[in-house]
Amino acid sequence: MHRLVVAALLIGSIIGITPPQTFAQAPVQSGRIVFSTQADWQRGTRTDVQIITNADGELRLERGATRGTFVSEPISLTTTLNAAGAAWHADVPPGTTLTLEIRGGPSPDQLGPWQSLTGGELRARSTPDAFTTEGVLPLPLDTRTLQFRATLSSTVPNASPLLSDVSISYFDTSAGPPRPIGAIPAVGGPATLTPPPNVFTRSSWAGGNPRAYRGSRSNPQGIVLHQVGADALDDPLPFLRALATYHEQTLGLNDMVYHYVIGRDGTIFEGRGGGPTASVAELSGGAAVHIALIGESAPPALQLEALRALLAWLCDAYRVEPTGQRVITLNGASVVGPAIAAHSDLAPSASDPSNALRAALPQIRQSVSAAIVRSRWFFAEGNPRDYEERLTVLNPGSEPANVRFIIVRQPGAAVIRETTVAPGARANLVINQIFNDTPDAPAIIESNAPVIAERFMNFGADLSVQPGIVRPSRIWYFAEGSTEGDKRTFLVLFNPQSEMVGARVLLITNDGTTFVYPPLDNEPVTLLPQQRVVIVMGDLLPNASFGMRVTASQPIIAERTMIFGPGSTLTSGGMHTSPGMTDLSREWYFAEGTTAPPFRMSLLVVNPNGDRANITVRFLTPDGTSLARRYAIPPLARLSIDVNDVVPELGVATTIVSDRPVAAERALYWRNGAAGTAGPGVMTPAYSWRFADGRTSGDYQQYLLISNPSPGQARIDVAFILADGSRASRSLVMPAGSRYTMAVHELFPDQAIISATVRATQPVVVERSIYAGPPAADSNRGGETSPGVPGD
Repeated sequence: MHRLVVAALLIGSIIGITPPQTFAQAPVQSGRIVFSTQADWQRGTRTDVQIITNADGELRLERGATRGTFVSEPISLTTTLNAAGAAWHADVPPGTTLTLEIRGGPSPDQLGPWQSLTGGELRARSTPDAFTTEGVLPLPLDTRTLQFRATLSSTVPNASPLLSDVSISYFDTSAGPPRPIGAIPAVGGPATLTPPPNVFTRSSWAGGNPRAYRGSRSNPQGIVLHQVGADALDDPLPFLRALATYHEQTLGLNDMVYHYVIGRDGTIFEGRGGGPTASVAELSGGAAVHIALIGESAPPALQLEALRALLAWLCDAYRVEPTGQRVITLNGASVVGPAIAAHSDLAPSASDPSNALRAALPQIRQSVSAAIVRSRWFFAEGNPRDYEERLTVLNPGSEPANVRFIIVRQPGAAVIRETTVAPGARANLVINQIFNDTPDAPAIIESNAPVIAERFMNFGADLSVQPGIVRPSRIWYFAEGSTEGDKRTFLVLFNPQSEMVGARVLLITNDGTTFVYPPLDNEPVTLLPQQRVVIVMGDLLPNASFGMRVTASQPIIAERTMIFGPGSTLTSGGMHTSPGMTDLSREWYFAEGTTAPPFRMSLLVVNPNGDRANITVRFLTPDGTSLARRYAIPPLARLSIDVNDVVPELGVATTIVSDRPVAAERALYWRNGAAGTAGPGVMTPAYSWRFADGRTSGDYQQYLLISNPSPGQARIDVAFILADGSRASRSLVMPAGSRYTMAVHELFPDQAIISATVRATQPVVVERSIYAGPPAADSNRGGETSPGVPGD
């Protein structure tokens, strides 16, 4: 009879611990069925096929036959099995074909359909000259009987394929974790804006401890897609365990060759140990990530969505352009191929993936490019119930940008709007036109291209125009804050994470007194996932001026809103909102500043260090002259400089240089303290600055304030996008160490929205000021000054 070799690989027993649940390495039973001798080939039915005596028994077509078959007798096994793979030696001359198939079932009279054993590029280490299936074929879990069939055919007279031997490896991997538990975000590469998809680890489906990887590594330059298994595979875990056992024990490889396997329902499983950089020398593609999709035809929607998410993260993490190309070595020659490729594009001997998946690849590449998050902006403040709020996105690039607005309204589900922004164009979203029934509406803006995002808020009595925040942080600094007189300060904290975050606030006063909230012996402020908290500072430290440091257990977004002036309400008082500072710096730059009546200007500098900070403040004038003052700030203290007392009735730009890292803001108040603006400076001048929003229509006035702190003359070019999408530009030359004011409303009046990009031949600092109401500062409705977004 045929030779049946059964090996019981009892690697461990199942143990359960809840919660969380882990499993010991699952026990595996495996065996082999071998056909190689004349006796083996006699145990079956042959039609137009003969046994020849070469190598003790080989199959070939009968003389004159063009097609023949060998069908083994049903082979009853002593154990159940759920998967099988094969290796064989054969010679298939041109004009001939050899098809190998198996089928299985619980008994000889209950066998399922035939499944093809297709050779791939993998080879067993012990028999590198043999063809092998790249993976295993799934079989019903109650299979106890196997049958094998070989079909030989030829279109050339007297030519025939020659089958020398077949070794069928079968596996029972039904024991093991019944379901994967505890998916975690995929790990690998540098931090990305594109979120990593959740992945079930190898130990969650195979059992045992995480595998230590000791092989070679290389950063992937491309991604290769495979297909394994069958469309009707309902329970992928036994199949995955069989696949891993086949690769490692039958073929003798050091691990499964696929980095990830994606189920038909979109579940992503970790495969090969070591992450995406673990090299796979056994497959074509060079430095590549190998992803296998379970199935044999067109992937269903859930599987495609999971593939898109995984590919987007991998491409972002390893700088792979989804629609791009790369150089690949094929058969010893360097050729150019797609960065995301089908396995059969790289290995001519591979039969996967299916034609349906290959046909879908162009669309998959495009969808992956659209899914990569290349820029993300956060806004903690948002209140469409009490004021007008508009989000504006500028696309400064040369390609269209897919933009997603995510308004995290509280309470209720997040509101999502998507749009495409043409190159050099912008898009606006007025939140009040979507909903206006809640004062709590933080926002997130994502795009697959580098874009600039700003928030415009009109309070009626004042306004705010600020770029968003690009990076959540565990630490935030604010130099301005006050509860004196009619001033009210609110700290707005937004948690963009998927888990709860705790936060504390350290308040630092001018005299060095500090106050921690909540006290260290109390629990920190709790920020629920995707929620925000507003801390009323007057409840903590009344009748005081202070700076703040926020410390959180995970990166969050922090902004400060202040209400001030008569009545201190949204409708009667002034208001400004500003993001905090995530870093301290030894240098701070401010392009805007004036002490001309009725403005009162202050510089606020916080020293959160344990030692004194010595600072030099230099004021730059339009003609290039300057004035410097020096100050010392005690440890854990705040300095407030009344600039009107230093340089009265003058427009100035300001630089601050410190011997220790500090946080600095500039505050401007006017209209007897009923209007104002405050915000941080910039840490480094830049060659370009961008502003997505702006307004000169009605009674709005807009200015661009440019400071050239460089020792050389600077040529300035300003490119505008007007409300109708048309373009305009202006140019000027600035002396070294000078300041310039450009009245945009006089150049381009009646613009409901206007964007600007400033480019310079020297590093400069650019801010934008917008005022509402009559031109006279003592009678307008307020305004806002904010720096632009530095460019490349």
